[in-house]
Amino acid sequence: MTVPVAQRRDLDVFLGRVLRLDAGALVRLRPSGPDHLTLWAALPFDVLVSRTVPGTRLDDVTVSAAELLESESPRRRDSEWRGSLPPDRGWRVLDTVPSEVVRDLITAGQNAFRAAGTQAAGESLLDHETLRVSAPGSPEIAVTFRLLLALARMAFLGDGPVGVASCGPWVRLSADHGNVHHRTASLGVKLLR
Repeated sequence: MTVPVAQRRDLDVFLGRVLRLDAGALVRLRPSGPDHLTLWAALPFDVLVSRTVPGTRLDDVTVSAAELLESESPRRRDSEWRGSLPPDRGWRVLDTVPSEVVRDLITAGQNAFRAAGTQAAGESLLDHETLRVSAPGSPEIAVTFRLLLALARMAFLGDGPVGVASCGPWVRLSADHGNVHHRTASLGVKLLR
């Protein structure tokens, strides 16, 4: 793997945030265009996060996030990656949400977590529907707090709006500094009739 020295900080920041949430995390690196890599990680609250950084690699590889933080040549751990990745193409943007609205929703959810005080209540709050979006001809989608929490914990929010897109069973939240993905078949996002 080759990452320009000036851009290595982007990769290190992503890895550091992933490791704060899971010290044993794996990261999957995939070529993304001629001069970029997309880094993928599964967070403990059942979402995938991704960030694209300048760099090159010829193949798709899974490595330890901790080892990658220390070395550009960590050992391969491809057989340890569990689950599929979302598709590269076919995404339909359903809506964009101003970053200040997303921040307000995250703050309200974090305050509710602190007030709840128990792990069982916390799990319930992760599944709380915080946002609903739709586009003409598409079913309405309810985004649960776990997706917004992932945006916050990874510090992906900037000043730009957050895009909500879908592709088959996948939903993606795209912010200035990264993306959060979740399959609609599980708890993170529900399709509403």
